[in-house]
Amino acid sequence: MELAKLLRSVEMFAGLAPDDLQKLASIFVERHLQENEVIFHEGDIAESLFLVMSGFIEVVKEDSPRSEGRVLVNLGPGQSVGEMSLIDHGLRSATVRASTSDTVIASVSREAFDAFCESNTLIGYRVMRNIAADLSFRLRHKDLQNAQAQSGSHK
Repeated sequence: MELAKLLRSVEMFAGLAPDDLQKLASIFVERHLQENEVIFHEGDIAESLFLVMSGFIEVVKEDSPRSEGRVLVNLGPGQSVGEMSLIDHGLRSATVRASTSDTVIASVSREAFDAFCESNTLIGYRVMRNIAADLSFRLRHKDLQNAQAQSGSHK
């Protein structure tokens, strides 16, 4: 699938014009993976955002250095992982690996994204606003779940 077309279906790129998506696609790098190939490890410095173009990846929480870990979520075409890397210099909270052979991902480094946003400020603003809205939604949803769990335990 053409990357610019895929970007159209990714929430963080909502509201961007087709020409803007084409420009944005030009800073991504495609990578082909085989089953179980690790994209990054839990604890690594977060430096890139990854989009699944084809195949599937899994997000794994490692229970111990020797364990296979437990799969938290499987992500497929059009889904992303590592959005926070565009915002901060934090550490990865989980390991991510290909769960199917012939998985294709596209990545963009924070450095390349920052440079792109310097010369395309409106695109950068819209992407960051979309990421902030998504993170805000997740935080509110988690707070609501926590409040419901606490109120249920007091009954």
